[in-house]
Amino acid sequence: MRKTIIFLIAFFATICVILIVLSPDYLSMLIVGIMTAAIALGFIFGIMPLMRFSNGFRRGQRSIDDALEVNADYIWTAVRKVTPFFDERVLDDIFETYLNNVIEQNDKGVVISDIEDSINEETIAIRSWRGVVLQISGIMTGLGLLGTFLGLIMGISTVEFSTAEATMESIETLLKGIGTAFYTSIVGVILSILFNICYRLVWNIMLREMGLFTERFHMFIQPSADEQIRAKQYLNTEKMIETLNVLRANSSISLSNAPSDPAQEQRMMIDILSGLNRGEFSYLLEPVCSLADRSVIKVNTRLHWNHPVLGAVQPSVYLPIVEADGFIAKLDQHLWEQICSTMHEWIQSGLHPLPAILNIRKTDLLAIDAFDTIRSLAEQYRIEPRYIEVAIDESAYLVCHEEAQKAEQKFIQSGYRVSVGNCNGNLVSLVDSKADEICLDLDAVADNGDLESIFTQASKIHLNLSCAGVSSARELADIKRYGCQIGRGIHLYPEMTRAEYENLMQYTSA
Repeated sequence: MRKTIIFLIAFFATICVILIVLSPDYLSMLIVGIMTAAIALGFIFGIMPLMRFSNGFRRGQRSIDDALEVNADYIWTAVRKVTPFFDERVLDDIFETYLNNVIEQNDKGVVISDIEDSINEETIAIRSWRGVVLQISGIMTGLGLLGTFLGLIMGISTVEFSTAEATMESIETLLKGIGTAFYTSIVGVILSILFNICYRLVWNIMLREMGLFTERFHMFIQPSADEQIRAKQYLNTEKMIETLNVLRANSSISLSNAPSDPAQEQRMMIDILSGLNRGEFSYLLEPVCSLADRSVIKVNTRLHWNHPVLGAVQPSVYLPIVEADGFIAKLDQHLWEQICSTMHEWIQSGLHPLPAILNIRKTDLLAIDAFDTIRSLAEQYRIEPRYIEVAIDESAYLVCHEEAQKAEQKFIQSGYRVSVGNCNGNLVSLVDSKADEICLDLDAVADNGDLESIFTQASKIHLNLSCAGVSSARELADIKRYGCQIGRGIHLYPEMTRAEYENLMQYTSA
């Protein structure tokens, strides 16, 4: 790297000296000198840091190999023993912060952050003044134009036609001014092109080295978010196969989403009723984040059935049955009461919990008075409206629009925050909604390519979109680019039990 820096310095210094020497007058020399100073600043604050970063990423790749050779049971312990990791101060500081966060997250059972969240193109651009350095080419072109106009003004201002001798002197002065004008423009364009080529070449080399480092880091140290999701899906598939084997021998519950046998549905309902009486139904909590800094701002809630034989039963197994039967309203009431009871315990213990989202389905609006039920529970457990957010399912606006609108209005008037849940991107039915937020279910959007148009449509009709089901870094980057500020999903935080959520809150508060 040192030889490359010396070569580039010598190259640009030689060119600039030659151009200054060839300047036709002092004005041209001054302008070319200013251009030289701009190139020097761009080299110091832009090109040299990028070259150091490139060298640091190459050193990081070797450090990964060194970490794999360290005798340690814990991979992060081995990584920490390799110092300096990048041998570049800025990258080492960023990596040290990332490493500390990873170790704390691993101890707390929180999802481990991706290395790309800390070391990425945006991070490098900020620390290498990229936004400023990219203006240098334009500055040199502008200085060339400034010299052009100054030279023309100097030449024109001396034009005089009183005598033949004065006319000849004026023409001579005008030609010198024109020479200055064209010289500074040509020099500005030449230096602009050379600096732009050099900077972009160094930037792309740095991006390549960073990409190779990230790829190697994902391969040997910490898998990417997408790879973690694929591994989780594989484990879920293995668990489903194991569950099927247990079902054949021990249970009347079928994993079909829509059992066609009425007798089988009846047996499942008996299992569900028994499970409710035995306390098998509880809840899981999914943190909702501000995407700007991933801070938790509220928490979503859903039913969780822990069967004594099958373990955790997926909602797709039993929800179609209880929704068709109407019993889902009873389960939702059970969930709402559990959440209100937990919120009361937190408040009584001196905590100030984040708002909890209580989901309301279309069946809840048709079978019971959801507003009176939730308000009564809030009064019973002495919970202020600011601690509760109600999310009315989008299907309610399609099936029973009038009831959904009335419930929405009642909740808003009583001081509750209202959102629309499980939106599939069809915003037509929500145009007249007064909800504070529309939660877009990314899994329900048929084609991620439609996301941009959905956000554009939402902006036009003044709907505030958040996102659920954020499962990868790419999805996160896309929705942030489209203007989304709030989201939840496995890439941010997984669903967790009450104890895990309390540990997370203590961790983030600390």
